[in-house]
Amino acid sequence: MVNVLDSRRYDPVGHCIYCGATDNLQKEHILPFGLSGTAVLPDSTCSKCARITGRQEGIVLRGPMRAVRVYRQLRSRTKYRDAPQKYPLNVMRGSREETVMLPLDEYPILLHFPIFPPPAFLNPSGYTNGIRNTGFVTISFGPNPAEVLKRLGATSISQTQGLRPVSFARVIAKIAYAFAVAERALDQIRGDPLVLPAILGNSDDIGRWVGTITDHLQAFDGQLHRILIHEDRQKGLLIGDVQLFSDSQAPRYGVILGILR
Repeated sequence: MVNVLDSRRYDPVGHCIYCGATDNLQKEHILPFGLSGTAVLPDSTCSKCARITGRQEGIVLRGPMRAVRVYRQLRSRTKYRDAPQKYPLNVMRGSREETVMLPLDEYPILLHFPIFPPPAFLNPSGYTNGIRNTGFVTISFGPNPAEVLKRLGATSISQTQGLRPVSFARVIAKIAYAFAVAERALDQIRGDPLVLPAILGNSDDIGRWVGTITDHLQAFDGQLHRILIHEDRQKGLLIGDVQLFSDSQAPRYGVILGILR
């Protein structure tokens, strides 16, 4: 099953999909609102769990993804009133490094997507905790970096993004899990969802459940983000497949949700 996360409103759940609480329920955006997520799951998260998942989303959206969100005018509850007017770019001119501040229309946005190993659940040898980042796929938005390099008379440019891989992986897992709940895909698993404790931070093993899908990079025109859920009968697992900025050849991430019946 696939969903491009338009304005679909699912049926109310009536309990928190994370902890089971039934009081003070709120709606859950399957994809974060700040990524223009408009598919809503009503009455599906309690205030405590909303704070936990919302904090991780904030770390990602107000950190590495902030500039591209403003550039692409994704949804924002504050309408970007507090967004910086200029952004820092590290520039090498000869042997001298300096930081220049550029307005967004002159700023080459380099969004680094982490590359993770396959989920350690599939090969637990040597795994301890957290998630390991083995590299990056860099997607460019805005002005061409080569043109900016030439205009600034620089030999190289770079950006400090402060990526936090565990938070990023937890957000990816939350998106896959919430979509699976909305689509009733969890009816196909036995026992509890495997990834849920890591989403909530109750266990430090997000790398056991989340990894980068190694297929060739592919863009899907007209789809800002993309989510799939599929049953891997060979491995006996329910898998979530999440691709943010799927119109820009960003990597896909696999999330082990649970064991199939």
